[in-house]
Amino acid sequence: MFKPTMMIDQILDIDPQEFLDRGITVILSDLDNTLVPWNERQRRDQKLLNWTQALVDKQIQLVVASNNSQERVEKAVAGLHVTVLARAHKPLPFVIQKFLRQQQWSSKEVVFVGDQVLTDVLAGNLAHLQTILVRPLVATDAKKTRINRFFERPLMWWNQKFDSQLRWRQHLDDK
Repeated sequence: MFKPTMMIDQILDIDPQEFLDRGITVILSDLDNTLVPWNERQRRDQKLLNWTQALVDKQIQLVVASNNSQERVEKAVAGLHVTVLARAHKPLPFVIQKFLRQQQWSSKEVVFVGDQVLTDVLAGNLAHLQTILVRPLVATDAKKTRINRFFERPLMWWNQKFDSQLRWRQHLDDK
C-alpha cells in the first residue's frame, strides 16, 4: 500500500505523450510540493503553465486532488486548465473513488501523482490507481508534513531494498 508504481523527479518534466503512450488520459495530482511549492502558492511558474497547456493540447485531464478547501485550491490554481477535487480526505480513497465513478473514468486511464507516500501514494493505491511519487518541489515542509516524511523514510528504504526497479527516473519509460 505504501509503494508507488514509479518514482519521477518532477512531474512537469514528463511530456504528455508519455502518459498517452501508457493509456493515461487523466492525472490526479496533489497540489503542494507536487505542482506548486507549498510555501509559494501564488507564484505562477511558466513551466507549470506550459505543462498544463500541453496536457490540454493532448486532451489529458488534470485534476488537482487536495485535502485543502475548495477556495484555497482554486486560488492556487487560478488560470490553469485543471479540475479541482478539494477536501479529498487523503489517504482515504472514498472521495477519489466517488469522483472517478461520477466522471465515469476507468482506473486504468488514471494515475495519481504526489510527493508524499503516507497521503498521496497510499490514497492512490487504496483507490486502485497507478501511483507516481515525485520529489518535493522545495526542500522545506509544513510542520504536519515533516511528521509524514519521518515515517516515509523507512518505508521508502524498504521499498527500494526489495524492488530494484523502484528508483528515481526522469521519464516514464526510463529503464
